[in-house]
Amino acid sequence: MRKLFLILLFAFTSLIYFACDSAETPADNSDIPGDPSGVTVPATTKNNVLPSATFTAVGNRVKLNLLGLLDPTTQQPIAFSYNASNPQSSNLFIQEDGVVKGLKVTKVGTGNILTADVVFLVDNSGSMDDEADSVAASIIEFANFLQASGLDVKFAVVGFSVSGDINGGINFTTAQKLSTYLNHSTGTYRTEGFSGPDSAALETRAYNFGYAGDENGVMAAFFADSVYSWRPSAQRVMILFTDEPTQNMDGKTWTNAQACSLLSGKATIHTVFSEDTTYYSSYWNQYNERPWEVSTCTGGTVKFIPYDATGLTLKDLPVAGALANSYLVEYVSSQTGKAHTVKITVSTSTADGVQTFNVTY
Repeated sequence: MRKLFLILLFAFTSLIYFACDSAETPADNSDIPGDPSGVTVPATTKNNVLPSATFTAVGNRVKLNLLGLLDPTTQQPIAFSYNASNPQSSNLFIQEDGVVKGLKVTKVGTGNILTADVVFLVDNSGSMDDEADSVAASIIEFANFLQASGLDVKFAVVGFSVSGDINGGINFTTAQKLSTYLNHSTGTYRTEGFSGPDSAALETRAYNFGYAGDENGVMAAFFADSVYSWRPSAQRVMILFTDEPTQNMDGKTWTNAQACSLLSGKATIHTVFSEDTTYYSSYWNQYNERPWEVSTCTGGTVKFIPYDATGLTLKDLPVAGALANSYLVEYVSSQTGKAHTVKITVSTSTADGVQTFNVTY
């Protein structure tokens, strides 16, 4: 009996030992190259692209969802690469608290599903009547295209009016429900009124959100940023449709400068402008700002289209290429559970840029 007891005791303690040992075994990060030494991150001289990313961590393995970038010179997506045998020859560099990291870089695809949350900010004032139906049809086509592209993507809409307020929208949903919302009416009424399970709450938030005086895409962007249900690890993408300046009453509230300050590094705003830019050339000022300037400062893209949006196909816009050419970038953190300064540098012969993120993971 005593011998049997000792055997059982040994078996029990062995189970505890191996269970604890297994729990304490660090995650296998052997597929990620080690941090290189002697690498000098190239200085950016063109600064014609702006990296945008979101971060998540699994143990000490950091997963960085890097939005694709289009080279403004070639108009082609930048193919991000990291050369483990010669890191200095890479075109993507990441520094965590000043330390250059070894990277594993994987393009989005069926075996690498990345998340993206896309909001359409739609001016539904009377002047948009010529293009409203075409814009809605293009949004639906674009949503279906992205949903089938290898991205885990959700869509939302914010409608903003000539009265300077938010007057419609739907929180993040599928391409199919987005289509139903946009087809509930015609013309500029397509993005008026709220829909979805939280429609009453959205309407209340919109009523109390503020007033810009006239059409203001920045207000719409702030509404989406602060009210909608963004997923923590998803790329934040906004696409602004307007034919008017960013109009404000005092030159201080709902301005491009505010958008650049609050959203740069957090979201990219892409602008589709359906008016001749020279039409407003005589009165661009602090109260009537160029709406595409928020794209420049957030790393977004800009497209100028005819006043009636003739031939508009969103999947041919630069933002489609950026989303479809996103990347998963992974590295091993020196320490998790604390704040880090992460600097992302992109450097090619025709495009470069840098963005610094203060993140905790």
